[in-house]
Amino acid sequence: MKKITALIIVLFLTGMMTCLADAATIGYIEVQKVFSSYEKTKKAQEQMARKEKEIQSEIEKKQKQLEKEKAKGTSDKELRKMVEKFEKELEPKRKDITESQQKLTQEIEEDIIKASEEIAKKMNLEIVISKQVVITGGVDLTDKVIELLNNK
Repeated sequence: MKKITALIIVLFLTGMMTCLADAATIGYIEVQKVFSSYEKTKKAQEQMARKEKEIQSEIEKKQKQLEKEKAKGTSDKELRKMVEKFEKELEPKRKDITESQQKLTQEIEEDIIKASEEIAKKMNLEIVISKQVVITGGVDLTDKVIELLNNK
């Protein structure tokens, strides 16, 4: 989540620096509020939580299996082999979660940028930046962006 905020800030700051010389009209958004209020974010978080819970359940099953083998007197060498095998089995699932999370985060980020651009265009604003870099002035677009995102 922090990566998204940082990336969006960088994108907005880059745009801001190129347009400041024009004494542009500036809008801003509370990036974290937009991100957390976006329904797609909530759905993505629920989806990731389900996937993580599935993996956790599988890990617990594997741990019980290892405990049973240990109780049977299986050698440490065999137990290590079993652990390595289990880790290899889980790695693709962990990788899938990471890739899914990155993809969803990128989609959400793109949606926020597009919605910000659309609202800015409607309001004749030339620049939209993160509220974190605003000391005074500017037009708050946060609620408008959230509304646009959640009504698509």
